[in-house]
Amino acid sequence: MKITLEWAWTALEHHLPSDPAVWDPSGVVAAVARHRSDLVMLPEQPAPDIAWRAAAFLHTLAVCPALESPMNEFYAAAATRSYLRVAGVRQLPSPEELGDLVEDAKLGRADIAAIARELRSRM
Repeated sequence: MKITLEWAWTALEHHLPSDPAVWDPSGVVAAVARHRSDLVMLPEQPAPDIAWRAAAFLHTLAVCPALESPMNEFYAAAATRSYLRVAGVRQLPSPEELGDLVEDAKLGRADIAAIARELRSRM
């Protein structure tokens, strides 16, 4: 399952109904674009799966914040969890676990591959 830009904005409205200030909407656009990518550059690289798509979305929102902080981190974690749920993942990472992954991405301690591995270990 791939999310759309409309889904991402709907998730924002759902998780942050107080209408947070969006100061860079291109961050959400970039997150959706990375999530939807099917490009595989290396022969040994696996094709994107649900965990990779969730990691791409989370990572991009963490490093390209669209919202005023700390709401961006909350949105990244909550929307990623929502995506995993609608994609059919039965055992979801906790909000705290996702928050830790957002923090790791934001601080440069985890790239998409590392986040995807972590998500797979919890699904």
